[in-house]
Amino acid sequence: GIAERWLSLAEADIVRGEWAAPERRAETVAAWAERWLAQGQWRAQTAASYQAKLRSLVLPRWQSVAVGNVTREAVREWATDLATEGYSPASIRHAAGTLSRVLALAVEAGALATNPCERLRLATPRPSEIRVLTPKQVEALAHAIEHPVFKPAGHGARVAAPDHRPDLALWVRLGAYCGLRAGELGALRRKHIDLDQQVLQVSESLADVNGHLTFGPPKSGKSRAVPIPSSLAGDLRRHLAAKVDADPDALVFTSEGGGPIRHSNLYRRHFKPAVEQAGLPSDLRFHDLRHAHAALLISLGAHPRAIMERLGHSSITVTLGVYGHLLPSLEAELTQRMDEAITAATEDPIARILHGPSGPTTS
Repeated sequence: GIAERWLSLAEADIVRGEWAAPERRAETVAAWAERWLAQGQWRAQTAASYQAKLRSLVLPRWQSVAVGNVTREAVREWATDLATEGYSPASIRHAAGTLSRVLALAVEAGALATNPCERLRLATPRPSEIRVLTPKQVEALAHAIEHPVFKPAGHGARVAAPDHRPDLALWVRLGAYCGLRAGELGALRRKHIDLDQQVLQVSESLADVNGHLTFGPPKSGKSRAVPIPSSLAGDLRRHLAAKVDADPDALVFTSEGGGPIRHSNLYRRHFKPAVEQAGLPSDLRFHDLRHAHAALLISLGAHPRAIMERLGHSSITVTLGVYGHLLPSLEAELTQRMDEAITAATEDPIARILHGPSGPTTS
């Protein structure tokens, strides 16, 4: 009968490792998302980011769908719909990744045999989404933020002379030449900097979560040591002496009131005006300084693993996923250098006189 057929199919699924409890398969994606958020051990900013991604992109499509009814084809169609609505490949991948993490919990709990999002091919972020600044552009930005030019107020109003801000120039340079995230710079303390060894320790990050400034671990969850270029060590030493309290826990960069920096305020009041003053693209973000650092490392021939460690990525896959499109140009440059070395060796006149056109011989 029907019961015997269901039992035989269930036994076959168990043998294949594909059986899942029917009552759990019927639970909605929204219910599993709630469980997933509750069991996560994330920084406050990461949790807020996941909540926003679920609310804006994932749950509008999937909240009432049973996890057992989520198929690979349906996820692909959803991704296509998001692209049609104008979302970038990066945003779509983040949304699909969030859904995949929710479904992974369902797999772990026995509600699903497999994760329909696993190894799903989606469009990769376009290289054009990453803006790379040259060192000259970085210096133009640092100069503009250090020496701001205020526009006249008009109607005879007097404008206070703009402040000289070498601290903000250092903030920009550390972002570009050490690759620190804005939150990592905001959480940098005196005790994290060793000028004798010219290294700084990234072990905290400052985040603005729903209007509240909170300190937590770096994005990868691990601390890392970052070398300080000698050209920045002098500026950093002067800044510590002039602006930073002697307390080892004193923040290196603070607001005008002496407290932690609220990045949105610094962005609006200083960074964006400096971008305009330096003649840089208006949509430039502080995070693009980190891309500039990665591009500079790649141009200097750094191994991807070294770039991963310097930037504090969680894995080499992340590094290659974000910056892999910059590596072919490095490969071409290395091949050209190899050709130049071979040509120089074969055209060495002394070698030709001593050994003839065929090079040295062995006896």
